[in-house]
Amino acid sequence: MPHLSLQYTANLEGYDADAALAELNRALADSGHFDEFAIKSRAFLLNHYRVGTADGGRAFVHAQLKILPGRSEAVRGALSAIALDALRRGLPSHHPSVQLCVEVDELYAPAYAKTVLDANLP
Repeated sequence: MPHLSLQYTANLEGYDADAALAELNRALADSGHFDEFAIKSRAFLLNHYRVGTADGGRAFVHAQLKILPGRSEAVRGALSAIALDALRRGLPSHHPSVQLCVEVDELYAPAYAKTVLDANLP
């Protein structure tokens, strides 16, 4: 835990999703709330999207962080701010008008299952 899903619009030329995921994973690990090896992230390029009613020139990057319940609102808010800052650092220097969004959701623990099959993990 946690699971991070990153969605970004195709008009963000030069956006390096892999570098953004690495930055987000580092930031989440450095927060002290998660074991580094437990962070799982993935990115999705959005070819079909709209931002408002304009025909173009707008973009967004949306990160959804799913965590197990039990953390306070203050901690969830801090995690959101940490991820937002990491998203900002991952933007290319030239970009269209872009909205950066982060949401932190709690998983329903009774319905979440996990096992690790790699004996080399700590």
